[in-house]
Amino acid sequence: MTTVRALTSLKKVTGTLELTGNIVTWTPSVVGPVAPISIPAASIENLQATPATSAKVMVKIFCKLPNTAPDAPTESFVFSFVSPAAREEADVMKDALGATIAAAKATPVTAESAAAAAAAAAAPSDFWSTSKLQGDMELQMSLLKADPALSNTFKEAVMEGPITSEQFWSTRTHLLRAHALEKAQQRGPQNVLAAVRSTTVDGQTRISLSREQIKEIFTQHPLVKTVYDENVPRVTEDQFWSRFFLSRLFKKLKGDKLLPSDTNDNIFDRYLTRDSDGTERVAAGGPKKKRKIEHVPLTIDLAGNEMDVTRGRGNAPDLTMRPSAVENVPIIHTLNSLSAKLVDLVAPADPTRDQNTDETYAAGMKLADLADDDEEERIMLNIQDQRQFFASTDAPEETRFAGLDPATVLGDLRSQLGDTDFSIASLLPAADDDNDPDDPNPSGSFHLATSQITATIASSSLLSSSALSISTLPPAVLTSLTSVHSTTLEFLHHFWTTFLSAPTSPTPAPANLVKLANTLKNCKARIEAVAKFAEDQRAIEMANRKKVLQEEYKRTGIKPRKRDLEVGGGRKVVEELLRALERAVEKAGAAWEEAVREEAE
Repeated sequence: MTTVRALTSLKKVTGTLELTGNIVTWTPSVVGPVAPISIPAASIENLQATPATSAKVMVKIFCKLPNTAPDAPTESFVFSFVSPAAREEADVMKDALGATIAAAKATPVTAESAAAAAAAAAAPSDFWSTSKLQGDMELQMSLLKADPALSNTFKEAVMEGPITSEQFWSTRTHLLRAHALEKAQQRGPQNVLAAVRSTTVDGQTRISLSREQIKEIFTQHPLVKTVYDENVPRVTEDQFWSRFFLSRLFKKLKGDKLLPSDTNDNIFDRYLTRDSDGTERVAAGGPKKKRKIEHVPLTIDLAGNEMDVTRGRGNAPDLTMRPSAVENVPIIHTLNSLSAKLVDLVAPADPTRDQNTDETYAAGMKLADLADDDEEERIMLNIQDQRQFFASTDAPEETRFAGLDPATVLGDLRSQLGDTDFSIASLLPAADDDNDPDDPNPSGSFHLATSQITATIASSSLLSSSALSISTLPPAVLTSLTSVHSTTLEFLHHFWTTFLSAPTSPTPAPANLVKLANTLKNCKARIEAVAKFAEDQRAIEMANRKKVLQEEYKRTGIKPRKRDLEVGGGRKVVEELLRALERAVEKAGAAWEEAVREEAE
C-alpha cells in the first residue's frame, strides 16, 4: 500500500494531507477550528492544480463526501502546500491522486466496497493513538528540540548505540502525547483594538497595521467594516485608518470613556449611535435587543424567578446590585458584547456534549455532607476458638517483678555491661531462636523486622548524603553524570526486556541482544571516564582556590584555614552516586555470561 504525505493548509489551518490506498485524508495539526476530512478516491469527480509558474502551490479536489444525498452539490477543498519543497510535494501528490482516481473508477464499485469506504471515511481520526504518535517523526523532532536532556539520551542510545528509534519511543509514548497536546493548544482571540500600539517617530505618532489585524478588526467589529465600505474609496485607506484611531468611535469600541475634549470627526461620529455589529441602537425605553442563547440551565438562569422579585416594595437593593452611573452603561455594554463575541469565536472543548446540563449543575449543588454514609461491607471471619487470642501464658508484670530490689537489679546490670562499648543489636534476640511455630510473637520475626527498619534508616541516610553530594559537583560534571546515568538505564531497560523475552537455547540469541550486552560492557568504562573527569575538575578547582587564597594572604596577611582549601565533588562522589547503577550493570553482565555459558554447554 503506497502512502504519500505532504504538509498543507486548509482554510488557513495547517495539517497533513495523506493518500493511503484509496483514501485521501487531511488531519489538522490543531484540534478544533477545522474538522479532519476523509475522502474515498472513488468519490473524487475532478482534480485541479495551480500551474508551475504560479507562486502559490495549491491542489483543488472536487468530490461528494459519503453519507450525502444524491442530489447534494459537489464540494470542493483547496489545499495549499506550505513546506519548503511545496512544488515537488504537490507534483508527487497530484500524480498519485490521478493514478488512484483512475484505478478507483476502473474498478467496479460493489455494495461491500462502498460500505467499507463510507465506514472508513466516517470513522473519526485518532490523533493520540500510540501507533500514530510513534510514527510521527515531526512530533518526535519537536520534542527532542524542546528537551535537551532527552535529545542527548536519544543521540547516545539510538544514533551511537544499538537501540532502534522504535524501541526508544515505545517507552516514551506519554511524553509524545503530552507534547502533542501542548502543541495543540492555541491562543484565544483578543481585542485587536487594544493590541494596536502607536510609536512616535520624528515627533509624529504612527501606527503600524497589518492586513491580518485589519481582517481581525472587521471580524470582531462589523461596524468598522460598515464604515469602511461606506466611505472608502471616497476617503483614501490611509486617511481612513489615521482618522479612525483618533476618533471617538475608536475609543468607544475599545471600551474607553468618552470625554468632552475628544476630537470630533464628521464621518465617524455619525456611527456612534450604532451598536458594535452595525445595527442602529433602539430608542430609550424601547425593547432591548437580547443575545440569543440556545439553552440556559435552570440552576443558573437569573431570569427564571423574575416574576417573584418585587422591586416596588421592601428594602432597597444592596449597593452592589444597584445600577451604576449612566455614563458608564455604554462602555459596559460594549465590553460585554465584545467579550461575548470573543467567547463565540473559540471552538468548544467538547462539541459533542449534551446541551441539557440541568442535572449536571443540580448534582454539583447537592450537599453531600447531609447524605447518609455508605453501608460498610465487612468481611466476616469464622474463627473456631477465640480464647487463645486473649489468654495470657505469661505472669502479670506486677507479679513477675514484685519481689525484686531495684538497687540490686541496677547493680547487676552495671556489672554485666561494664565499661566496654556494646552494640544494641547484640541485645536483640537471635533469628534462629524462632523454633516454636505456635508462638504468636516469635523472636525471629521481631529480629527480621528490626533489621528491615535499620536498613531503611540507613538507606534514607544514604539518599540524604547523596543529595548533598550532588550539590558539590560542577555543572559540567553533573551534566555528564546525568547523561551517563539516563543512557545506561535505557540500555538496561531494553536489555532485560529483550533478554527475558528471547528464545531459549538451542536457538541463537538475537543480534540486537548481543549488541546490547556488548554496550553494557562499555558502560563501566563510561562511568570511569566520568569519575576521572570529575577528579580532574576537582583538581583544577583546588588549584584555582589555592591561588586565590595565596593572593588574599599576600594582600591581607591572614593565613587561610585548612577547611578553606577543601573542595567537594571528585571521583569519590561520582562513584558513590553511580554505585547502584554499576551493580545493576554487573548483574546484567553476569546474567548474560551465564546464558552464554549454558548455551555453549
